Amino acid sequence: SRLRGKVTQMWVPQMVVSPALGRLLRFLLLVRLTFAKDALVFLGATGDNALRPNGVWQGIFEAFAGGAFDKVGGVGIHVAMNTPHSADELHTKVLASLTPLYEQLRSHANWKCEVKSGDCSPASFLEDVSVNIWEGRDANAQAANMTPSLADYGRVTVYLSIPPFVFGSWAKAAVDNWGEGSQNRVHVAAEKPFGTGLEDAGKLYSELMDAGVPEGNLHLVDHWLSFFMVKHMPSWQQLFERHLDATWGRAGIQQIKVTQAETRGLEGRGAFFDGVGQVRDMIQSHLLQVVALVLADPKASSRVAGKEAVLNATKVVGCRHGQYDGFLLEPHLTYHRSFADATFCNVLLDVDLDDWKDVPVLIGTGKDMGTTLYTVDIYQRYGAGVLTLEIGMEETGSGGVRVKDWPLTDSNPFTVPAPGFKDGATMQATPAVNDGNGYILQYSSEDLYFPKPYAVMASALLTRDYGAYFVTYPECKRSWEIVTASSKAKCLDPPPEEVLVYKPPASCGHAPPAICQENRTVRDLYDKTFSCSPSHDSSYANVSFYEAKCHPHERLQEEEKQLKIYI
Repeated sequence: SRLRGKVTQMWVPQMVVSPALGRLLRFLLLVRLTFAKDALVFLGATGDNALRPNGVWQGIFEAFAGGAFDKVGGVGIHVAMNTPHSADELHTKVLASLTPLYEQLRSHANWKCEVKSGDCSPASFLEDVSVNIWEGRDANAQAANMTPSLADYGRVTVYLSIPPFVFGSWAKAAVDNWGEGSQNRVHVAAEKPFGTGLEDAGKLYSELMDAGVPEGNLHLVDHWLSFFMVKHMPSWQQLFERHLDATWGRAGIQQIKVTQAETRGLEGRGAFFDGVGQVRDMIQSHLLQVVALVLADPKASSRVAGKEAVLNATKVVGCRHGQYDGFLLEPHLTYHRSFADATFCNVLLDVDLDDWKDVPVLIGTGKDMGTTLYTVDIYQRYGAGVLTLEIGMEETGSGGVRVKDWPLTDSNPFTVPAPGFKDGATMQATPAVNDGNGYILQYSSEDLYFPKPYAVMASALLTRDYGAYFVTYPECKRSWEIVTASSKAKCLDPPPEEVLVYKPPASCGHAPPAICQENRTVRDLYDKTFSCSPSHDSSYANVSFYEAKCHPHERLQEEEKQLKIYI
């Protein structure tokens, strides 16, 4: 690899290379690109998403411990940071994040260190981390400075856990400095949100393409695709047909409902949700992918093709919104009179495919709903049966396939996918269903080891297994088209007068996730509860939403003051 670097930089431009030698050099370069270690360049390594529990660092570490680095001949992690951050700071923070996870993994009966050296400790992991600290914010200069340290890698994957407005500049810097021309050595993995709407997403995509990133080298991150039950969605269709003797499609299914409910509200995280809303946060980025996988034709040429066929046939019929009582007290909110940030929504979809015509598909998702629930409910046509896929094992602790009022026609044991990092691993399962009620399959056992979604995603990224774990831009674009519908006001940015205020289920005796809707809207909160008055100036003096609404100039001046202090 070192010799190859000297040839391309110094020797080849100065002399004529014989055809035989040229073929040899191309062969040696191909060998290097195929078998050399891979580099992971991590941007945003000190951010909340990077350091949080179940975040990026923990995912990369768990993938390392699961043997992903060894599968590609080794992975070198290169962190690009700016002053005033330091390498010691990064080491301390990452070690503090990884140590509890490592102890948790070691205590699990079915977890095993798969690193060839046998050392899965955070200290061993951090030996593969190099840090480049640059003064200022010049992506191209920093990338050029990092070039020698990346010269000997077969592939350079750039992980963008940074604000989207700098995606383009860093992608161009990476391609220009590390891409090696037609070898297209650089791959880019981009965290959500990929745009705030259809136009914004298109602009981001154009910036990345203009930077020279081939479309096949762009991988949009959606950690939901790494949930075990979501990843293996085609397997559950087979269970349905085998054990219930029913047809997967309109002949056997009356309705489908996808539910994602969170027990908590924003709890101080309102700033990230401001101007976003539940449809952007959950439906465009995650739940439409679940719908596409549930409905995809297993005979499609690829998983991506199957999803695209479903998304291209999907349109919004209607949206219903809510905002939990107390959301407007969150810190760092702005005021936008024309729309409300919905924290709850029901979206009804129509899928115009022969197999799914006249089968309503409903997505329900919200915050402060009294329970944490990730499910797909399949309702029996011409019967009272319901089959439920529990798809959030890694988040809720419940994973499996259960039925209600739907007797089995086959109760024999069967083979199913097993959790873990080993591709193709299986296990035996036996239905536990009596009189049509119970589990066909249950994964909710403490003995089973489920890698966290970011670990599965990181492993797939590093082992170049992109198809099942990442979103393509055409899928992303179509998802934005779906939720944009006839106008942004329909689903994305609903008018405040059409968004009902709600309280959690316990406040009115409902069973979760059935929220308690009140006879008032967010418009009432805007115009009455938070009306501008001398008395409210006192009572809401520390409420950012009120200050943004009633004293915008003072709020702006304070923000500018704080920005100057920060700079």
